[in-house]
Amino acid sequence: MQEVMAIDRPEISLAELDEAEQTLVFLDPLVLVRNGFLNIKTKQGQIIPLILNSTQVKVLNKIEELLAEHKPIRLWILKARQSGISTLIEAILFAYTSQHQALNSLVVSHDLDGANYLFSMQKLYYDKLQSNLKNPIKHSNEKKLEFSGIYSQVLVDTSDNLEAGRSYTLRLVHLSEVSRYKDLSALLLSINQAVPQLEGTMIIGETTANGRDQFHDEWKKAESGLSDWIPLFIPWNEIEEYSLALTLGRMYPIEGIKFRTSDGAENFLKEEKVIKEKFNLTDKQLNWRRWAIVNNCNGDILQFSQEFPIDPESAFIASGDIFFDKEALKHQEILKPKVGNIVKEMGRFVFRETETGLFNIYEMPSIYNEYVLTGDTAKGLAHGDKSASVVLNKKSNNVCAVYNHNIAPDRFEEDVERLGHFYNDALVAIENEGYGYAVNQGLYKSYGNVYKKSKTKKGFKETTLEIGFSTNSVTRPTMLAQLKEEIFNGSITLNDKQILDQCWTFINNQKSGRPEADTGKLDDLIMACAIAVYVRREHPYKGNFKRRKVEKEHYRGLAGY
Repeated sequence: MQEVMAIDRPEISLAELDEAEQTLVFLDPLVLVRNGFLNIKTKQGQIIPLILNSTQVKVLNKIEELLAEHKPIRLWILKARQSGISTLIEAILFAYTSQHQALNSLVVSHDLDGANYLFSMQKLYYDKLQSNLKNPIKHSNEKKLEFSGIYSQVLVDTSDNLEAGRSYTLRLVHLSEVSRYKDLSALLLSINQAVPQLEGTMIIGETTANGRDQFHDEWKKAESGLSDWIPLFIPWNEIEEYSLALTLGRMYPIEGIKFRTSDGAENFLKEEKVIKEKFNLTDKQLNWRRWAIVNNCNGDILQFSQEFPIDPESAFIASGDIFFDKEALKHQEILKPKVGNIVKEMGRFVFRETETGLFNIYEMPSIYNEYVLTGDTAKGLAHGDKSASVVLNKKSNNVCAVYNHNIAPDRFEEDVERLGHFYNDALVAIENEGYGYAVNQGLYKSYGNVYKKSKTKKGFKETTLEIGFSTNSVTRPTMLAQLKEEIFNGSITLNDKQILDQCWTFINNQKSGRPEADTGKLDDLIMACAIAVYVRREHPYKGNFKRRKVEKEHYRGLAGY
């Protein structure tokens, strides 16, 4: 039998292994994240190593790709609930900050409870980290986790502090649930000054959607390539746990379920089939979706889409505490307008198409229709509110024309007069506060058919001498409720993209206790529409078009627009 020769191998001590491990982690702190060095608390109350799921791997791969390209990392993540993204980003911040010198990281939550929860993640990562990879703690409280000797720290704050991080030079920032921030734009201004535009720096904002808010604006800019931020979407169907086995080969039963956005089980099944084919869902995924809609979302498909979106647009449509009915807004069709100017030629007002025109026309005037023109006057500053007006067909309740520009009040008065004449000398009701007072006075002198306030006295309705429309504590809730009802019933056709965009950001403000535009958004066209439906109810369509002193030749001239 051949003798096997022993090979001498140098023994490696535990101290040398620890030192090698320390070097490896120092060179690449993400080893801690990828290889199960960090621990998390599970939904079942267990503490186990962090083993990345597929969505966490997707995000980490994107971050490593950008690191390899030596780029600063600016990432927006729109996600479904319970996808593990917050856990991952906290792990990344901890890995770098606990292993590298002189590194300041910042975690910003939307509220104090969220901040405390994120800090507890950091503390658990540290407490359960093996001793050879730990740097001693100098300070540990709910505001800061500071490491002794390496001069690095993780700072924790809430979005209420719009100056968060401004006093520091930061390298890593986690913005958690950014759609819930009160003023994301103001906070970003502070953060961007604190984080240098250098490779290896990170600002990562993650959230579920909350309507078409400031985060929506940032997301759309990133999607369109108008910023250096990268949008990354995590849909529910990419998360492994959102799957449910069929019972005896049968899908979860929906017979007799009343769905919020579908007319019974039949339409639900049609929508389900479309979604299954479009997104290539398995029966188990579809089965879980049914179960979640019925049991977790009260049969409300929009609520499900808010918590568990399958594409970005449905996430933004479904979410947000908006004033108008979301399902009804989804059914409002946006038309492409004719854009141009209204000019006076040979004693009549005609429309001329031009790309630089001020008027968006959706429906040309007809001798058989009557119109109301409403609006509000702004200062005409480049970055302020706009002077807005809409034309509403009294008979069909369709929005026929829209005007919305930063323009001086005197020019607005001229354009309203042109628009009014063009639409059969429409009844003009312009808000009479501020600059609107002078506009109304001018229109009354040169145009004539201007709205006057009515009062009911002794059972009779009397017209007063008060010119223009007054939006006050009495008329405002009434006219908005009327517009809300007409949108819900589908009895008004809005047509215009600007109006629809404002509807999606017109919210029930819990602080002010009234419906109004979300932070940084406008509602001038909504208010114009609300005035229009209010005035239309006061002055309904009569159908007596012959009494109008308008020559038929004028209408024949409209054919050449």
